[in-house]
Amino acid sequence: MSSRSTAICSIPFHSLRNTILDISPSATPRRVRLLHCRQFLDHDILAIHEYPDNPSFPYTAVSYVWKGLGVDPSHTDHKYGTFAVKGAEHGDPISIDVLKHACTAAVDEGSDYIWLDRLCILQNDHDDKAWQIRQMYNIYKSCALCIVLPGGVRRLARVDEETTWIHRSWTLQEVMAQSKVMVLFAWTYGKALSMSSVSALFGYNEVIQGQSAICSLDHALQASIGRLNLTAERKKFEPFSIKLLGHARDPNTSALLAVLNGGGVESEAGAQAVWRCSLMRTSSFPIDTVLSIMGMFGVTLEPRAFQKGDRRGATIALAKEILRKGGRASWLGPSLSLPPAKGLSAFPEFPHVSVAGQATLTTKEGDRPVAELLPRVTEGWLNGVPTGVMDDAGYFTFSAPAALLVPTGLHKNDPTLYDNKSPLDATGQLQVVAMDCTIWKIHLDGEETYQPPRRTFIVSIGSLVHYTSATFGCFVNPYRYRALLVEEDGDGKFRRTSYFALGEAYVPYIERCKTHTFCLGD
Repeated sequence: MSSRSTAICSIPFHSLRNTILDISPSATPRRVRLLHCRQFLDHDILAIHEYPDNPSFPYTAVSYVWKGLGVDPSHTDHKYGTFAVKGAEHGDPISIDVLKHACTAAVDEGSDYIWLDRLCILQNDHDDKAWQIRQMYNIYKSCALCIVLPGGVRRLARVDEETTWIHRSWTLQEVMAQSKVMVLFAWTYGKALSMSSVSALFGYNEVIQGQSAICSLDHALQASIGRLNLTAERKKFEPFSIKLLGHARDPNTSALLAVLNGGGVESEAGAQAVWRCSLMRTSSFPIDTVLSIMGMFGVTLEPRAFQKGDRRGATIALAKEILRKGGRASWLGPSLSLPPAKGLSAFPEFPHVSVAGQATLTTKEGDRPVAELLPRVTEGWLNGVPTGVMDDAGYFTFSAPAALLVPTGLHKNDPTLYDNKSPLDATGQLQVVAMDCTIWKIHLDGEETYQPPRRTFIVSIGSLVHYTSATFGCFVNPYRYRALLVEEDGDGKFRRTSYFALGEAYVPYIERCKTHTFCLGD
């Protein structure tokens, strides 16, 4: 750790306004760069310092979206104007006023420096960008504070404005790497005089009086889902909820709460919530959906080893490393309801991503947000998902309790209802209905008496466990046991075609299943 620095940029505000900032002539690739808050606040100078590695003193990192809220005609306090950054002109211009608010909040919390990727990465230098991406998780993990600008860097968002911050891939890692995360927003109503709620917490402090305030990430999320009454110095809110990070029915909001509730990837509950968030989030390039979560799993991939569109290859590389380190196939927990990826059935189909909007999948009804296709987070996380190994082609080898299935040739008519309350059909035969509506007989004993050319198995992979947060209520799914439907290919490998949701009555039969080893891929 080092505090030795080199000043590479010092520009007064009046020379910065309406310009394109380019620090590359004076910067050295593969260095950590920080904005000096005291120079910014006290002397109206944008000063950037460069360090050979992460500094030993406290600094603040900023989480935001490159394409945020547009200009608000009613917002008239843009005193200093905006500027762009060379190589990042496609993003919103940076408001000097917004940086004033961020620097003030940072200093109030004990940090004299800010890390903002737009300013602190050489946007036109591929070597520096690749190095910075590999360091990204550590940059946020090592900071003293992470400040969220949900509306972006063009202007501060009001609490009643919905933003896209929670839909972006990179913002997940940024707030999960650091335990102290605060949300900065526009606030003109003064200090809180009284507050009451049965379902939410919302404590805030003013940053610049009459203009901005800050609250914890947890409070911002809870206030998005819950309702409260608030009386401030200049306004009374009754009832009141925050829309900065989503709304009460937004699956992204509850999924991020589940990550926080699950304790991050150190626990299986948190790891599955991270995969859930990742599936629902979008980015400019498919590769970013993987690079943005690798640090949370303790994995460092080389960004230049993959094309920008190669989410498949990067996902295989990440999963392979997670399993090699002793982790589990946590992605299976939240993704069973999604169709298997073509030729890679150990994973769900990879969503479409874009610069704006939400992550989507193509269905019979057209493109739909992934958030609408996943089960509710209130159903819980899947305890018991297998561990195993993965090869470079994405074949996942694991062992789990399983039983042979015999096709009946029948299909269930209504795909919206479960039929697995009773494991026995009208004739007393053990049967099960898959989520693709196919009906099967379970062949528990005497496997040698049934040897089809290509075998089909029901493979038990665990049961749902409720997240402990009171925010999610106390819903208990009566069909909480999960199993895969896998079919054998000609080469002895297997592919996943559907899954099962089973009730308690199936537990005695699951316990009788023998352990089988599967190589799951095509």
